[in-house]
Amino acid sequence: MKKANLTNLSNSFLAHFGAPTFHATIPEIDNVLKDHKKVVVLLFDGMGQNIIRKHLNANSCIRKNYLTTIESTFPPTTTAATTAFLTALSPIETGWLAWAQYFESYKRNIILFKGSDYNTGEQLMPHDLAWKILPLNHIFDIIKKYSPDTDVFDIKCYPIQEAGPKSIKDLYKRINDTLKKTDKCFAYFYIDSPDLEMHVNGIDHPLVKQQVQAINQLVMRAVKKNPDTLFFTIADHGHINVKYLDICDHDDLYRLLTKPISFEKRTPCFFVEQKDHDLFMKLFNKYYGKHFSLFTKEEVLNRQLFGEGKINPKAVEFIGDFIATSKDEYSIYASKEMVDLELLKGHHAGHTKEEMLIDVSVFNV
Repeated sequence: MKKANLTNLSNSFLAHFGAPTFHATIPEIDNVLKDHKKVVVLLFDGMGQNIIRKHLNANSCIRKNYLTTIESTFPPTTTAATTAFLTALSPIETGWLAWAQYFESYKRNIILFKGSDYNTGEQLMPHDLAWKILPLNHIFDIIKKYSPDTDVFDIKCYPIQEAGPKSIKDLYKRINDTLKKTDKCFAYFYIDSPDLEMHVNGIDHPLVKQQVQAINQLVMRAVKKNPDTLFFTIADHGHINVKYLDICDHDDLYRLLTKPISFEKRTPCFFVEQKDHDLFMKLFNKYYGKHFSLFTKEEVLNRQLFGEGKINPKAVEFIGDFIATSKDEYSIYASKEMVDLELLKGHHAGHTKEEMLIDVSVFNV
């Protein structure tokens, strides 16, 4: 039986506010939501189960209020995971699959959240290209439609939102100010920490521990300040320390690719001519089979790796011919394709349990 995931979680919120659902809800979440008019979700990027349990002791506010464990999306990465949560749909339905996807009409790998070229860094116009090609219907609009008396708030940290909170201290004030305005609401706060600190420093760095503990203090204060509000803390994925392998070291394999590698360094997507499929699989498994699982497009779709639901035709195009996903700490990149190569110390988007598992905590039940 599949573990509940972020898509199921947001469907529980839809159901609570009287909106139709697209996927199954989570019974534990449904039960604690009963009779609550004010609901807040705090999503801390990258703060999956392994990060919480590494940096917070068992008596911490967040851990003491643990409710259940769910999974991220595949791959466990912000683009796919937060989009799944905010639409209540799986990545295969939205087409938002990974950090960078190859757009055939532009002949480029485009970073969906930025509208920029993944390989060159060039900013493309319009910047909201992905939203126009892959339109989304967010749960805020759905909840407002079916529960008009519910106030909805979608608040993301600066600079994602120009007026968004710029620090943990600022976030605390924003939560309190927001909740003062309403008697019935669904409020979502996205914070790009501790993901940002872990990318740069790795998951064991003292700065990461400091930030996670500061988040715990923030939650404790906000929950106490607003006893009439049901709070949830979640993440979009976990995080691990990583190592890198350059596919360009194996020219016999790399020359089989017809387009730049897309998606993620821990779940890369490959485009290969049909006549070379067998050779590609043979060589890839020879060089990287110890660290990566390789799937054909057909296997990806049959196994529903990107989730259940109606398949978005554009998603099928983005998947390419093969997907590989990391089983351990290794990531794949192509040095010949990058203008400015950035190899981060901490990362996600692979298929380890550390990256996939998310602890859900609930407060003021």
